[in-house]
Amino acid sequence: MITPRALLRSFIFLFLLSSVRLEPKSMEETFKVATAKYRDQMHNKKKRSAKSDTKYKVDDDQHLWDLFTTEGFTWIDDVFTNKNPSYYNYTGYNSFEPIRSELYRLADKYEYVSVEVYGKTHEKRELLALHINKEEKDEVVFLNSLIHAREWVVGCVTMNIIHRLLEYDTEDAKLLLNNFHFIIIPVVNPDGYEYTHTKNRMWRKNREPTLEPGCFGVDINRNFMYGYQPFVSGNGDNEHGPCSETFAGTKALTTKESNALNLMLFKNRHNIRYYIDYHTYGNVWTNAYGAHAWLPKNEEQLARYRKNVQKSFMDSLGVQWKAGGVHDVIYECHGILVDHAHYYITPIAFTVEVGTSHDEFTAPDTRIDTYVISQWLALVSQLKLLHSEIQSGQYMKDRTKNWRRTSMKKRTVLYKREEKEESYIQSLYKRTLALLDSNAGER
Repeated sequence: MITPRALLRSFIFLFLLSSVRLEPKSMEETFKVATAKYRDQMHNKKKRSAKSDTKYKVDDDQHLWDLFTTEGFTWIDDVFTNKNPSYYNYTGYNSFEPIRSELYRLADKYEYVSVEVYGKTHEKRELLALHINKEEKDEVVFLNSLIHAREWVVGCVTMNIIHRLLEYDTEDAKLLLNNFHFIIIPVVNPDGYEYTHTKNRMWRKNREPTLEPGCFGVDINRNFMYGYQPFVSGNGDNEHGPCSETFAGTKALTTKESNALNLMLFKNRHNIRYYIDYHTYGNVWTNAYGAHAWLPKNEEQLARYRKNVQKSFMDSLGVQWKAGGVHDVIYECHGILVDHAHYYITPIAFTVEVGTSHDEFTAPDTRIDTYVISQWLALVSQLKLLHSEIQSGQYMKDRTKNWRRTSMKKRTVLYKREEKEESYIQSLYKRTLALLDSNAGER
């Protein structure tokens, strides 16, 4: 017997085959046509599914929508995701190659824009950072996204921030371009991101082999130095083992992505004034720390920025975003990028969780604009505050207070690390500085 699920799959597949066009369709458009055909068939069969399988309610739009978006159809090739490298769709989702091509196109178009290849992944894809520095400023705003492969909508956010900076002739864009050097990495995890477009939409990690046969990937956002907790084989911790979504690796900075990003951050550490790592989901704006519940030493400064951004979201969305430390607002997590960036690089560092719990990781493309616009307005509000504090001298006054909470030696005791583990973290820190010194002549 043909099941309702099989019928739905068949009709969607046939519809996609008959509806190829260069510009991606929206999810809603495809959903409307596919489910109409599905309904017609089910009614012709005298609503066979209504009695035999109550999971498929043919007259309930929301029910069919939920089914449609959880059956894996959100990432079928050119329908919901653009894979054409000669075309970037700013109102939809794109795979890695269109993003890569668009970055190079923008660098060719604008003389003050350049692409930096700061490393390569396990699968030999380029790790790309876009520099935008119209007035040759020293003050760097560093933004990155898609460290977790399945969080597609934040790639749209960073790409649209680039788009609005360069191709929207607005007063806000002019203000930002005239006062900051932007370094933007839309895709921190290209291998994992591409895998979500070809094999597994919900993939989170990178794609490098692990010590467990058949298990691939390290969670890059658990592989940074601050608060790092290594996985120790044979200790019975399967929850965080090589097959888990949050596998942190066996040592800090062992992934090609985390190591290359660490070097990028350290290379620019004296100039980075503001940092965001974009994620989904939850509508929360968080800062260090995730590894513990301590307040950062510059909590008063961070609180000003959190209050500023909460007002921005209330004004643009009419929604009160949660804000605070990762540990308190989300959960305890170790070796994360925002802790690393805050402790080693810049006092003002945030992790932003974009999107509602309803959308989770699969926001429909019709909501991309909402997320993009609200994040753009929030960033503008944040950077106006930053600019005013740089102008007044408040920023450097706060920075020179030494925002770091604890010394390396104190953290050894607080984390109850083994001496060899803390020694390794310190050696990584020294190695990073040595690498930068050895490459100084090349920069």
